[in-house]
Amino acid sequence: MTKVQDSVRREIVVNAPLEKVWNALTKEEHLNRWYTKEANIDFRVGGRGYMNHGWGATSEGVYTEINAMSRFVLESNDGDFKTITELQEVENGIKVSIEYRASFMLEMDNVAKENMLFGTGQFLENLKSVYELGQDNRNNLWKTWIGVSHTTNLDGKGTRVLQVKDGSVAAKSGLNQGDIILKIDQDPVLGYESFEKLINTKTIKEFVTLNVMRGTEKLDIECQVDTYPVPY
Repeated sequence: MTKVQDSVRREIVVNAPLEKVWNALTKEEHLNRWYTKEANIDFRVGGRGYMNHGWGATSEGVYTEINAMSRFVLESNDGDFKTITELQEVENGIKVSIEYRASFMLEMDNVAKENMLFGTGQFLENLKSVYELGQDNRNNLWKTWIGVSHTTNLDGKGTRVLQVKDGSVAAKSGLNQGDIILKIDQDPVLGYESFEKLINTKTIKEFVTLNVMRGTEKLDIECQVDTYPVPY
């Protein structure tokens, strides 16, 4: 994760021709293959773009800059949020970089930034899967959760629980605010993204063992896995 003052960035390399990747990012029918449930794109400077991402999330704005095959900028209606997409030919394919830039990011907490970058990473990985393997993995994204807000622990080990949702499976298991989750079963948790990916490999109603640091004490907490609260 790269943080530069008022922006965050995520990138991936896709082993596919430049024109194919550009079309994947700019044409409605191609966006719907790997990213959007519905896209309405008028791809020109001054044109509008609307995207329904699924899971209750949408975005829209105006294209303010387009450099064919290399860069485009989608700006929010109020002008305070920019999504900057750049493509670069590299040895193993096309590097796709997505940067979010806004003044309010200076005040955003790490949870919001990590969640934004994790979601972007999920979709970029699906772009890579669709265009390299022909496999759309959206049905496997955001299936499960336990009901916590969390952020990567500062020392790089685990993820720290910031909030436990009332009535959630995490609350019922006895997980507390301030707990640091170090492992799920035998798999180490390396931070926010690691936790989210690991929990999503579990099946609904399965019980997992959370290895937790609470103060100076290590605990094993049995927690059931629940359905993600927002359907695709």
